[in-house]
Amino acid sequence: MNHIEQLYLQIIHNTCTQTSSNITISQDVSISLINLAQTQSSLPFLLPYIKDSSLLANIKYQTKLMMLNYYQIEQFTRRIANLFDANNISYILLKGISLAAFYPIPEYRQLGDVDIYINDKEMFNRANALLLANGYTKDDEISDHHQGYLYKVPQTGRTMILELHYRIVGLYQYAPVNKIVDDVFAANTFSPAMQTVNDRNYPVLPPTEYTFYMIHHMLKHYLYSGFGIRLLCDFTFFLGHNYTAIDFAQIHTWCKESKILHLYEIILETCRIYLGLPETIDSKIHYNKNDCKAFITQLLEDGDVSQNNGSALVGSGSYEKINFLTYFKEGHLQMHVRFPKLGKCPLLWPILWFITLVCFLYNNRTIRNMSLAQTLRGFKQDNQKSKLLRIFDNTDHK
Repeated sequence: MNHIEQLYLQIIHNTCTQTSSNITISQDVSISLINLAQTQSSLPFLLPYIKDSSLLANIKYQTKLMMLNYYQIEQFTRRIANLFDANNISYILLKGISLAAFYPIPEYRQLGDVDIYINDKEMFNRANALLLANGYTKDDEISDHHQGYLYKVPQTGRTMILELHYRIVGLYQYAPVNKIVDDVFAANTFSPAMQTVNDRNYPVLPPTEYTFYMIHHMLKHYLYSGFGIRLLCDFTFFLGHNYTAIDFAQIHTWCKESKILHLYEIILETCRIYLGLPETIDSKIHYNKNDCKAFITQLLEDGDVSQNNGSALVGSGSYEKINFLTYFKEGHLQMHVRFPKLGKCPLLWPILWFITLVCFLYNNRTIRNMSLAQTLRGFKQDNQKSKLLRIFDNTDHK
Protein backbone atom coordinates (compact mmCIF):
# COMPACT_ATOMS: atom_id res chain seq x y z
CA MET A 1 0.00 0.00 0.00
CA ASN A 2 1.58 3.27 -1.11
CA HIS A 3 1.46 6.74 0.47
CA ILE A 4 -1.43 7.97 -1.72
CA GLU A 5 -3.57 4.96 -0.78
CA GLN A 6 -2.81 5.45 2.91
CA LEU A 7 -3.74 9.12 2.67
CA TYR A 8 -6.94 8.28 0.80
CA LEU A 9 -7.94 5.71 3.43
CA GLN A 10 -7.38 8.28 6.18
CA ILE A 11 -9.81 10.61 4.39
CA ILE A 12 -12.33 7.76 4.00
CA HIS A 13 -11.91 6.96 7.71
CA ASN A 14 -12.60 10.60 8.60
CA THR A 15 -15.67 10.61 6.36
CA CYS A 16 -17.11 7.43 7.85
CA THR A 17 -16.47 8.55 11.43
CA GLN A 18 -17.43 12.18 10.71
CA THR A 19 -14.17 13.44 12.15
CA SER A 20 -11.53 15.77 10.77
CA SER A 21 -7.76 15.84 10.94
CA ASN A 22 -5.03 18.15 9.71
CA ILE A 23 -3.81 16.56 6.50
CA THR A 24 -1.33 18.54 4.44
CA ILE A 25 -1.58 17.72 0.75
CA SER A 26 0.81 19.11 -1.85
CA GLN A 27 -0.34 19.76 -5.41
CA ASP A 28 1.34 16.69 -6.92
CA VAL A 29 -0.11 14.51 -4.18
CA SER A 30 -3.51 16.15 -4.71
CA ILE A 31 -3.58 15.12 -8.37
CA SER A 32 -2.79 11.47 -7.54
CA LEU A 33 -5.34 11.53 -4.76
CA ILE A 34 -8.02 12.94 -7.05
CA ASN A 35 -7.31 10.25 -9.64
CA LEU A 36 -7.71 7.54 -6.99
CA ALA A 37 -10.91 9.06 -5.64
CA GLN A 38 -12.34 9.27 -9.15
CA THR A 39 -11.75 5.56 -9.77
CA GLN A 40 -13.47 4.90 -6.44
CA SER A 41 -16.45 7.23 -7.19
CA SER A 42 -15.78 9.14 -3.97
CA LEU A 43 -14.47 12.50 -5.20
CA PRO A 44 -16.70 14.68 -2.92
CA PHE A 45 -14.97 13.25 0.15
CA LEU A 46 -11.85 15.23 -0.83
CA LEU A 47 -13.58 18.63 -0.65
CA PRO A 48 -12.34 19.53 2.87
CA TYR A 49 -8.75 18.57 2.05
CA ILE A 50 -7.86 19.99 -1.38
CA LYS A 51 -6.61 23.58 -1.14
CA ASP A 52 -5.48 24.27 -4.70
CA SER A 53 -8.19 26.53 -6.15
CA SER A 54 -8.15 25.11 -9.70
CA LEU A 55 -8.28 21.50 -8.49
CA LEU A 56 -10.95 22.35 -5.94
CA ALA A 57 -13.11 24.03 -8.59
CA ASN A 58 -13.10 20.84 -10.66
CA ILE A 59 -13.99 18.70 -7.63
CA LYS A 60 -16.90 21.04 -6.87
CA TYR A 61 -18.10 20.76 -10.46
CA GLN A 62 -17.92 16.93 -10.40
CA THR A 63 -19.72 16.96 -7.05
CA LYS A 64 -22.55 19.03 -8.52
CA LEU A 65 -22.91 16.46 -11.30
CA MET A 66 -23.09 13.65 -8.71
CA MET A 67 -25.74 15.57 -6.79
CA LEU A 68 -27.75 16.14 -9.97
CA ASN A 69 -27.48 12.44 -10.74
CA TYR A 70 -28.67 11.61 -7.21
CA TYR A 71 -31.88 13.61 -7.64
CA GLN A 72 -32.51 12.20 -11.09
CA ILE A 73 -32.20 8.66 -9.70
CA GLU A 74 -34.33 9.65 -6.71
CA GLN A 75 -37.09 10.91 -8.99
CA PHE A 76 -36.86 7.79 -11.15
CA THR A 77 -37.13 5.61 -8.04
CA ARG A 78 -40.15 7.60 -6.91
CA ARG A 79 -41.75 7.21 -10.36
CA ILE A 80 -41.40 3.42 -10.25
CA ALA A 81 -42.65 3.21 -6.66
CA ASN A 82 -45.69 5.34 -7.46
CA LEU A 83 -46.50 3.13 -10.46
CA PHE A 84 -46.23 -0.07 -8.41
CA ASP A 85 -48.14 1.33 -5.43
CA ALA A 86 -50.98 2.53 -7.65
CA ASN A 87 -51.32 -0.97 -9.09
CA ASN A 88 -50.90 -2.95 -5.84
CA ILE A 89 -47.53 -4.41 -6.83
CA SER A 90 -45.59 -5.52 -3.75
CA TYR A 91 -41.87 -4.83 -4.09
CA ILE A 92 -38.66 -4.16 -2.13
CA LEU A 93 -36.22 -1.36 -2.89
CA LEU A 94 -32.59 -2.49 -2.92
CA LYS A 95 -29.47 -0.32 -2.50
CA GLY A 96 -29.50 3.05 -4.27
CA ILE A 97 -31.15 5.89 -2.37
CA SER A 98 -31.95 3.44 0.41
CA LEU A 99 -28.23 3.09 1.28
CA ALA A 100 -27.37 6.69 0.38
CA ALA A 101 -29.74 7.80 3.14
CA PHE A 102 -27.25 6.58 5.76
CA TYR A 103 -24.41 8.74 4.43
CA PRO A 104 -23.71 12.08 6.15
CA ILE A 105 -24.55 13.72 2.79
CA PRO A 106 -26.70 11.28 0.77
CA GLU A 107 -26.00 13.07 -2.51
CA TYR A 108 -22.31 12.15 -2.22
CA ARG A 109 -23.08 8.46 -2.72
CA GLN A 110 -22.61 7.52 -6.39
CA LEU A 111 -25.80 6.04 -7.90
CA GLY A 112 -26.20 4.12 -11.15
CA ASP A 113 -29.50 2.35 -11.72
CA VAL A 114 -32.54 1.40 -9.63
CA ASP A 115 -32.83 -2.11 -8.19
CA ILE A 116 -36.22 -3.52 -7.22
CA TYR A 117 -36.80 -7.01 -5.80
CA ILE A 118 -40.08 -8.90 -6.32
CA ASN A 119 -39.91 -12.38 -4.83
CA ASP A 120 -43.34 -13.57 -5.95
CA LYS A 121 -43.54 -14.97 -9.50
CA GLU A 122 -47.11 -13.88 -10.20
CA MET A 123 -46.39 -10.39 -8.85
CA PHE A 124 -43.20 -10.21 -10.93
CA ASN A 125 -45.14 -11.05 -14.11
CA ARG A 126 -47.70 -8.36 -13.29
CA ALA A 127 -44.90 -5.84 -12.76
CA ASN A 128 -43.34 -6.79 -16.09
CA ALA A 129 -46.60 -6.23 -17.98
CA LEU A 130 -47.19 -2.94 -16.15
CA LEU A 131 -43.74 -1.59 -17.00
CA LEU A 132 -44.05 -2.50 -20.67
CA ALA A 133 -47.44 -0.77 -20.79
CA ASN A 134 -45.95 2.41 -19.34
CA GLY A 135 -43.09 3.16 -21.70
CA TYR A 136 -40.38 0.85 -20.38
CA THR A 137 -38.53 -1.44 -22.78
CA LYS A 138 -36.70 -4.63 -21.94
CA ASP A 139 -32.91 -4.59 -21.89
CA ASP A 140 -31.42 -7.52 -23.81
CA GLU A 141 -28.71 -8.17 -21.19
CA ILE A 142 -28.61 -11.84 -20.13
CA SER A 143 -28.93 -12.32 -16.38
CA ASP A 144 -29.78 -15.18 -14.06
CA HIS A 145 -31.37 -13.00 -11.38
CA HIS A 146 -32.94 -9.88 -12.88
CA GLN A 147 -34.63 -8.40 -15.92
CA GLY A 148 -33.40 -5.00 -17.04
CA TYR A 149 -35.68 -2.23 -18.30
CA LEU A 150 -34.86 1.05 -20.03
CA TYR A 151 -36.90 4.21 -19.63
CA LYS A 152 -36.35 7.51 -21.44
CA VAL A 153 -37.36 10.38 -19.18
CA PRO A 154 -39.50 12.80 -21.24
CA GLN A 155 -38.31 15.94 -19.43
CA THR A 156 -34.57 15.30 -19.80
CA GLY A 157 -34.20 12.67 -22.52
CA ARG A 158 -31.95 10.63 -20.24
CA THR A 159 -32.32 6.86 -20.47
CA MET A 160 -32.63 5.37 -16.99
CA ILE A 161 -32.11 1.72 -16.05
CA LEU A 162 -34.27 -0.40 -13.78
CA GLU A 163 -33.16 -3.86 -12.70
CA LEU A 164 -36.16 -5.90 -11.60
CA HIS A 165 -34.83 -8.80 -9.51
CA TYR A 166 -36.58 -12.13 -9.27
CA ARG A 167 -33.58 -13.53 -7.33
CA ILE A 168 -31.77 -11.40 -4.80
CA VAL A 169 -28.34 -12.23 -6.33
CA GLY A 170 -27.10 -14.38 -9.19
CA LEU A 171 -26.47 -18.11 -9.01
CA TYR A 172 -23.31 -19.60 -7.51
CA GLN A 173 -21.46 -22.67 -8.72
CA TYR A 174 -21.67 -23.93 -5.12
CA ALA A 175 -25.27 -25.18 -5.17
CA PRO A 176 -26.01 -25.33 -1.39
CA VAL A 177 -25.56 -21.56 -1.02
CA ASN A 178 -28.17 -20.95 -3.74
CA LYS A 179 -30.76 -22.81 -1.65
CA ILE A 180 -29.88 -20.84 1.48
CA VAL A 181 -30.15 -17.53 -0.34
CA ASP A 182 -33.45 -18.55 -1.93
CA ASP A 183 -34.84 -19.68 1.44
CA VAL A 184 -33.80 -16.52 3.28
CA PHE A 185 -35.25 -14.17 0.66
CA ALA A 186 -38.26 -16.21 -0.44
CA ALA A 187 -41.74 -14.73 -0.51
CA ASN A 188 -43.55 -14.64 2.85
CA THR A 189 -40.39 -15.45 4.86
CA PHE A 190 -40.02 -11.90 6.20
CA SER A 191 -41.97 -8.68 6.47
CA PRO A 192 -40.41 -5.68 4.71
CA ALA A 193 -39.28 -2.74 6.79
CA MET A 194 -40.34 0.77 5.81
CA GLN A 195 -37.73 3.45 5.20
CA THR A 196 -38.42 7.14 4.63
CA VAL A 197 -36.21 8.77 2.01
CA ASN A 198 -36.89 12.43 1.15
CA ASP A 199 -40.38 12.28 2.69
CA ARG A 200 -41.34 9.17 0.73
CA ASN A 201 -41.79 5.72 2.31
CA TYR A 202 -40.27 2.65 0.63
CA PRO A 203 -40.43 -1.05 1.58
CA VAL A 204 -36.90 -2.37 2.13
CA LEU A 205 -35.32 -5.51 3.52
CA PRO A 206 -35.34 -5.84 7.32
CA PRO A 207 -31.92 -4.98 8.85
CA THR A 208 -30.74 -8.58 9.33
CA GLU A 209 -31.74 -9.68 5.83
CA TYR A 210 -30.35 -6.43 4.39
CA THR A 211 -26.97 -7.15 6.01
CA PHE A 212 -26.90 -10.68 4.59
CA TYR A 213 -27.87 -9.34 1.17
CA MET A 214 -25.05 -6.78 1.25
CA ILE A 215 -22.52 -9.52 2.02
CA HIS A 216 -23.68 -11.53 -0.99
CA HIS A 217 -23.79 -8.42 -3.15
CA MET A 218 -20.14 -7.75 -2.33
CA LEU A 219 -19.23 -11.38 -2.90
CA LYS A 220 -20.83 -11.43 -6.33
CA HIS A 221 -19.02 -8.30 -7.44
CA TYR A 222 -15.75 -9.56 -5.98
CA LEU A 223 -16.01 -12.85 -7.84
CA TYR A 224 -17.23 -11.40 -11.12
CA SER A 225 -15.35 -8.13 -11.54
CA GLY A 226 -14.13 -6.72 -8.25
CA PHE A 227 -15.42 -3.75 -6.30
CA GLY A 228 -13.97 -0.71 -4.63
CA ILE A 229 -14.34 1.22 -1.39
CA ARG A 230 -17.97 2.29 -1.99
CA LEU A 231 -19.52 -1.02 -0.95
CA LEU A 232 -17.45 -1.01 2.24
CA CYS A 233 -18.70 2.52 2.95
CA ASP A 234 -22.26 1.28 2.41
CA PHE A 235 -21.67 -1.56 4.86
CA THR A 236 -20.07 0.70 7.46
CA PHE A 237 -22.77 3.36 7.36
CA PHE A 238 -25.58 0.78 7.30
CA LEU A 239 -24.26 -1.18 10.29
CA GLY A 240 -23.51 2.04 12.16
CA HIS A 241 -27.15 3.10 11.88
CA ASN A 242 -28.86 -0.28 12.25
CA TYR A 243 -26.66 -2.51 14.44
CA THR A 244 -29.14 -2.59 17.34
CA ALA A 245 -31.78 -4.07 15.02
CA ILE A 246 -29.49 -6.68 13.41
CA ASP A 247 -29.53 -10.28 14.65
CA PHE A 248 -25.81 -11.00 14.34
CA ALA A 249 -26.21 -14.56 15.60
CA GLN A 250 -28.52 -15.19 12.64
CA ILE A 251 -25.96 -13.60 10.30
CA HIS A 252 -23.31 -15.99 11.67
CA THR A 253 -25.60 -18.97 11.12
CA TRP A 254 -26.48 -18.02 7.55
CA CYS A 255 -22.83 -17.32 6.71
CA LYS A 256 -21.69 -20.62 8.21
CA GLU A 257 -24.36 -22.52 6.31
CA SER A 258 -23.35 -20.69 3.12
CA LYS A 259 -19.65 -21.27 3.88
CA ILE A 260 -18.89 -17.57 3.55
CA LEU A 261 -18.16 -16.77 7.20
CA HIS A 262 -14.54 -15.94 6.32
CA LEU A 263 -15.85 -13.36 3.85
CA TYR A 264 -18.03 -11.73 6.52
CA GLU A 265 -15.13 -11.72 8.97
CA ILE A 266 -12.69 -10.02 6.59
CA ILE A 267 -15.27 -7.42 5.53
CA LEU A 268 -16.19 -6.59 9.13
CA GLU A 269 -12.59 -6.38 10.35
CA THR A 270 -11.51 -4.34 7.33
CA CYS A 271 -14.31 -1.86 7.98
CA ARG A 272 -13.12 -1.56 11.59
CA ILE A 273 -9.47 -1.02 10.73
CA TYR A 274 -9.79 1.31 7.76
CA LEU A 275 -13.28 2.86 7.90
CA GLY A 276 -13.72 3.27 11.64
CA LEU A 277 -16.60 0.84 12.22
CA PRO A 278 -16.91 0.62 16.04
CA GLU A 279 -15.33 -2.44 17.65
CA THR A 280 -18.50 -2.93 19.69
CA ILE A 281 -20.49 -3.96 16.60
CA ASP A 282 -20.43 -7.78 16.49
CA SER A 283 -17.37 -7.65 18.74
CA LYS A 284 -16.71 -11.42 18.73
CA ILE A 285 -15.81 -11.43 15.03
CA HIS A 286 -12.18 -10.75 14.03
CA TYR A 287 -9.82 -11.52 11.17
CA ASN A 288 -6.10 -11.50 10.38
CA LYS A 289 -4.97 -7.88 9.97
CA ASN A 290 -2.44 -8.70 7.24
CA ASP A 291 -5.17 -10.37 5.19
CA CYS A 292 -7.38 -7.32 5.73
CA LYS A 293 -4.57 -5.11 4.41
CA ALA A 294 -4.19 -7.32 1.34
CA PHE A 295 -7.97 -7.27 0.88
CA ILE A 296 -8.40 -3.49 0.94
CA THR A 297 -5.29 -3.01 -1.21
CA GLN A 298 -6.93 -5.24 -3.80
CA LEU A 299 -10.16 -3.20 -3.59
CA LEU A 300 -8.23 0.01 -4.20
CA GLU A 301 -6.65 -1.56 -7.26
CA ASP A 302 -10.00 -2.84 -8.57
CA GLY A 303 -11.67 0.57 -8.67
CA ASP A 304 -15.35 1.19 -8.04
CA VAL A 305 -17.81 -1.43 -9.24
CA SER A 306 -19.38 1.13 -11.61
CA GLN A 307 -15.97 1.81 -13.14
CA ASN A 308 -15.23 -1.83 -13.98
CA ASN A 309 -15.09 -2.52 -17.68
CA GLY A 310 -16.54 -6.00 -17.38
CA SER A 311 -13.62 -7.62 -19.17
CA ALA A 312 -13.10 -10.31 -16.55
CA LEU A 313 -14.19 -13.86 -17.20
CA VAL A 314 -17.04 -14.60 -14.83
CA GLY A 315 -16.00 -16.77 -11.93
CA SER A 316 -18.45 -18.29 -9.48
CA GLY A 317 -16.17 -19.40 -6.68
CA SER A 318 -12.61 -20.07 -5.60
CA TYR A 319 -10.65 -23.12 -6.73
CA GLU A 320 -7.53 -24.78 -5.37
CA LYS A 321 -6.48 -25.69 -8.91
CA ILE A 322 -7.48 -24.30 -12.28
CA ASN A 323 -7.79 -27.01 -14.92
CA PHE A 324 -10.06 -28.12 -17.75
CA LEU A 325 -12.70 -29.34 -15.29
CA THR A 326 -12.79 -25.86 -13.71
CA TYR A 327 -13.51 -24.22 -17.06
CA PHE A 328 -16.13 -26.85 -17.81
CA LYS A 329 -17.91 -26.18 -14.50
CA GLU A 330 -17.97 -22.44 -15.18
CA GLY A 331 -19.18 -23.03 -18.74
CA HIS A 332 -21.94 -25.34 -17.50
CA LEU A 333 -23.13 -22.66 -15.09
CA GLN A 334 -23.18 -20.05 -17.85
CA MET A 335 -25.16 -22.44 -20.03
CA HIS A 336 -27.84 -22.48 -17.32
CA VAL A 337 -27.73 -18.67 -17.11
CA ARG A 338 -28.21 -18.31 -20.87
CA PHE A 339 -30.83 -21.08 -21.14
CA PRO A 340 -32.66 -21.26 -17.78
CA LYS A 341 -35.58 -23.32 -19.18
CA LEU A 342 -33.90 -25.47 -21.82
CA GLY A 343 -31.03 -26.15 -19.39
CA LYS A 344 -33.39 -28.25 -17.26
CA CYS A 345 -33.33 -30.94 -19.95
CA PRO A 346 -30.01 -32.92 -19.80
CA LEU A 347 -30.56 -34.30 -23.29
CA LEU A 348 -30.11 -30.80 -24.69
CA TRP A 349 -26.93 -30.04 -22.75
CA PRO A 350 -24.44 -30.93 -25.52
CA ILE A 351 -26.15 -28.55 -27.95
CA LEU A 352 -26.48 -25.83 -25.33
CA TRP A 353 -22.83 -26.24 -24.29
CA PHE A 354 -21.78 -25.71 -27.90
CA ILE A 355 -23.95 -22.60 -28.33
CA THR A 356 -22.68 -21.19 -25.01
CA LEU A 357 -19.08 -21.77 -26.09
CA VAL A 358 -19.63 -20.06 -29.45
CA CYS A 359 -21.27 -17.06 -27.73
CA PHE A 360 -18.42 -16.89 -25.22
CA LEU A 361 -15.77 -16.90 -27.93
CA TYR A 362 -17.64 -14.24 -29.89
CA ASN A 363 -18.16 -11.99 -26.85
CA ASN A 364 -14.57 -12.53 -25.75
CA ARG A 365 -13.35 -11.08 -29.03
CA THR A 366 -15.97 -8.38 -29.64
CA ILE A 367 -16.73 -7.19 -26.08
CA ARG A 368 -13.65 -8.02 -24.03
CA ASN A 369 -11.38 -7.49 -27.04
CA MET A 370 -9.06 -10.13 -25.61
CA SER A 371 -7.53 -13.36 -26.81
CA LEU A 372 -8.69 -16.59 -25.21
CA ALA A 373 -5.26 -17.04 -23.61
CA GLN A 374 -5.44 -13.56 -22.02
CA THR A 375 -8.92 -14.21 -20.65
CA LEU A 376 -7.95 -17.55 -19.11
CA ARG A 377 -4.83 -16.03 -17.53
CA GLY A 378 -7.01 -13.32 -16.01
CA PHE A 379 -9.35 -15.99 -14.68
CA LYS A 380 -6.46 -17.66 -12.87
CA GLN A 381 -5.34 -14.35 -11.38
CA ASP A 382 -8.86 -13.54 -10.18
CA ASN A 383 -9.06 -16.98 -8.60
CA GLN A 384 -6.12 -16.03 -6.39
CA LYS A 385 -8.15 -13.05 -5.14
CA SER A 386 -11.09 -15.22 -4.18
CA LYS A 387 -8.82 -17.65 -2.33
CA LEU A 388 -7.84 -14.78 -0.01
CA LEU A 389 -11.43 -14.72 1.23
CA ARG A 390 -11.56 -18.54 1.53
CA ILE A 391 -14.93 -18.53 -0.18
CA PHE A 392 -17.14 -21.58 0.42
CA ASP A 393 -14.65 -22.76 3.04
CA ASN A 394 -15.55 -23.01 6.72
CA THR A 395 -12.43 -24.86 7.89
CA ASP A 396 -11.38 -23.85 11.41
CA HIS A 397 -15.01 -22.93 12.18
CA LYS A 398 -17.15 -25.30 14.20
